[in-house]
Amino acid sequence: MNQFQNNLKLALVLMLGLACAPKVSPISTECVVNEDQSTTFKGRWAKQPVPLAVEVNDFNDDELGEILAAINKWNEFYNQSKGFKLYLSGSNPLGVTGTGFTRVSKANVCSQAIVTPSGFSNSIKIYKNRSGWTYGSQVMALTSLCPVNRGGQFREFTAAVMEVNYQHYFVAGTPKPDLQSIVIHELGHILGLDHSCNGSDCEAAPDEYVEAVMYPALGFDGINGRVKRNLMTNDQQRANCLY
Repeated sequence: MNQFQNNLKLALVLMLGLACAPKVSPISTECVVNEDQSTTFKGRWAKQPVPLAVEVNDFNDDELGEILAAINKWNEFYNQSKGFKLYLSGSNPLGVTGTGFTRVSKANVCSQAIVTPSGFSNSIKIYKNRSGWTYGSQVMALTSLCPVNRGGQFREFTAAVMEVNYQHYFVAGTPKPDLQSIVIHELGHILGLDHSCNGSDCEAAPDEYVEAVMYPALGFDGINGRVKRNLMTNDQQRANCLY
C-alpha cells in the first residue's frame, strides 16, 4: 500500500459534560503497553527533532503562546524521560512561515515527503481551518499522517499536517475549547500515538484512559472547554515505547 492510500486521519471530538480539575502524573521513563492498547500506535519519525510551523498572522499572540506551551509540554516530558526534545519549534519561536507557505490539507498531505536521509526538508504545518470543514462539526481538530513500512517495529511517517476547526469553534457564538489541550492531544497523534481507546471500547474505559490527554473526546462546562494539559502516566508510558 502506498503512502497516499495509507493516509491516516486522527481527530479530537467534542464531548458534552462537566469539566474536571486537571490532574498531574509524575514523569514515567518506562515503556508500558496494556494489552488492549497494543494496536494504539500509528508510527514514528525516524528523524528528530520534528520541525513544526504555523503560517504568519494565522494565529494571534495568545494562540501562539498556547501552541508553544503544548509543544513545550511534550518536549519537557521527553527531555526528562529520554534526554532529548522531540519537537523543534523554531527560534522565532514557532517556526512561523510567511512567503512560500503552502497550505496542506489531508487530501494532499502525502503528495510530498518532508523527510530525507539527512533530515527534514520542510516543517509540519499547524493551521486554522476557517471554512469548508468537512470532518464533522463535532471534530475540533484533525491530524493527517503518512506512514510507510520500512521493515522496523513501527511504520515511519513521511509527512503530517494538523488542522484546527475554527469554523465551528473559537469564533463568536460558538463553544470555546481549550486550545492548548487540543494541540497537546494532536501533537500526541503527530508523534505516533492513537487514542487511549477507540469506538465502543471507550464506553467502559478505565479511568486511566479517560483521564489521558489521548482520550478521543474533550468535555465542556457550558461554552468553556475542559482543560487537559498534563500528560498522564498512560500517555507517557505509551510515548516511551515509540522513541
